[in-house]
Amino acid sequence: MARNNIFGLDISDHSIEAVLIKKTFGRPKVAAYARTVLRGDVIRDGIIKNPERLAENIKKVLASGRPKPIRASRCILSLPDARAFTTIFKLPAGLKHSEIKNTIPYKAEEIIPFKSSEVYFDFKTIVRVDSTQEVFYAAVPTKVIDGYLDVLAKAGLTAVAFDLESISLARALVSPALINEAKKHLAKDSKKFDAAILLMDIGARVTNLNIFDRNGIRQSLSIKIAGNRFSKALAAKLSVTEHEAEALKIKVGFDSKQDKGRVALVLQKEFERLINETKKLINYYQEESGRRVGLVILAGGSSLLPGLDQHLTDNLGLPVKIGDILTKVNDPANLIKAKNKSVIFANVLGLGLRGISKSPAIGDINFLPLKKAGLKFKPLATDKLAWRLVYVRLAVLLVAAVVFVGLTIFKNRGFDLYQQVYPVPDYSTEVSADINYEALDQLRLQFMLDAATSTSTTTPTTTPAVIEAESLFTIKIKQTSAGYLNVRSGAGTNYPKIGQVDSGTELPVLAEQDNWYQIELIQEAVRQEGWVSASYVDKVEE
Repeated sequence: MARNNIFGLDISDHSIEAVLIKKTFGRPKVAAYARTVLRGDVIRDGIIKNPERLAENIKKVLASGRPKPIRASRCILSLPDARAFTTIFKLPAGLKHSEIKNTIPYKAEEIIPFKSSEVYFDFKTIVRVDSTQEVFYAAVPTKVIDGYLDVLAKAGLTAVAFDLESISLARALVSPALINEAKKHLAKDSKKFDAAILLMDIGARVTNLNIFDRNGIRQSLSIKIAGNRFSKALAAKLSVTEHEAEALKIKVGFDSKQDKGRVALVLQKEFERLINETKKLINYYQEESGRRVGLVILAGGSSLLPGLDQHLTDNLGLPVKIGDILTKVNDPANLIKAKNKSVIFANVLGLGLRGISKSPAIGDINFLPLKKAGLKFKPLATDKLAWRLVYVRLAVLLVAAVVFVGLTIFKNRGFDLYQQVYPVPDYSTEVSADINYEALDQLRLQFMLDAATSTSTTTPTTTPAVIEAESLFTIKIKQTSAGYLNVRSGAGTNYPKIGQVDSGTELPVLAEQDNWYQIELIQEAVRQEGWVSASYVDKVEE
């Protein structure tokens, strides 16, 4: 397995998953994967309790990879949403990335219980609407990230990025096809609709609810009602051991026809609060945003309980589907063997997909501080291939230095190797001394007289009668989500729209006022002057 690859590593309270994705001409495919269950109190609620034991478990799971061990040393991890603080700020559209970076820590201190110096944070603009941009902000306490970095160092690994679990999950499960499916469901009630998707990740200790809409996570909620609690409730109500309760939960689930309906009845009771909290979250988002949730996608180990999807559909009034990771990868045979259990790899698959993206470190939210994500010129001691490449490069550099010094010495001694190989041609020519200079002077004088006569008798040319308006400079319309930019009758969003110009169009600026530019708009052979916002254009260098 190539050592310069980046693999996804998902460390949860209950298990460790690792996936290495490989690029292909079509959809990417899984090159290797591995999973192990964590025993004992190694990590709890995203906080590492036993660093040494966790590092050893990471080494073992990578060595157990199928069809081959995962030998890559760089990875992308995710952190549970319960460990992070997230919100969405609405900022002026004209603010640049550097300006947001300097401003947002102070705004964040108003809503998170930490100082900006006590967290690692990142942000990204998820949508622009008129003069406003919505910026997704996320922060994690520094001690949480530093704890994971120490464990990775013990395991001989280097982190490229720390992702947010909800974002990674959406990357693996949400697709244009599912968004269209959500729209079709809502289309039954209204002709005009906007569809959001609810991700319900039911783990061992926590269930995470995340609403994905317009390129990002909009609302999140973590509830401590999950798989372990279901097993304990079954053990208590049915008077069986937790091991037996776990087996009943997986086998029977919500099937009321099995075990006289006792298992289904207990699970239905346990899910009541989870369903109520889900309804509250959906209603709150729909009232605040004016948009609607049209589909629920299940993830996590407990999402595989028989009949759970239908039970949620009946109680939420929304279509519910178990997440399908195979829509994002090219038919990975090893995962197909897991049958319907492949959804447990959804989060780590999202991390692996980020690993093969164009910019894994900066392409999405990354809690890894820049000072720790900087370039490392010294490879790991165990990475023999990397050290071999270092030695080869040093040898090539040494040979080049010797050749350069040798050529310099030869040239100082009067020997120029370049001129020996490519001699300078002799451009000297023989000029006859028999030249009549008086004749040349007479010809020169006659030429000057002819030129003066021609100038005095030439009819002057006239300039065209049409004079174009003088422009200040030229602008180019930026790429927008709609593919065009509105043109208004005056310098401000309060003026009516008179037309639009396509993204990428270059136009001369006739006037400038209050961060707005006046342009000439030509539509259907009609010329008129309009104004565009300077926030959505770039000046074209002359």
